[in-house]
Amino acid sequence: MNYESRRITISYLAVIELCKIFDLPQDAPTQALSAGVEKLVFQHGNVQASPKVETSLSTQPNKSALSAMVTNFKGAA
Repeated sequence: MNYESRRITISYLAVIELCKIFDLPQDAPTQALSAGVEKLVFQHGNVQASPKVETSLSTQPNKSALSAMVTNFKGAA
């Protein structure tokens, strides 16, 4: 099995949501946050073992999640 490591950057609002999902403090160590991201990717992501032909599907935004993020952002400002 081929394993690749990737480095990602997530926004402050994403960290807040991640902390809410996994009941973590907002000053949680980086390792805890990355473990949460990995868990989300492998539980809810589209993990594929081999490359497949992608079909074109329209993607609709999650309006309730976007609204919650905007509300949280307004509260933090």
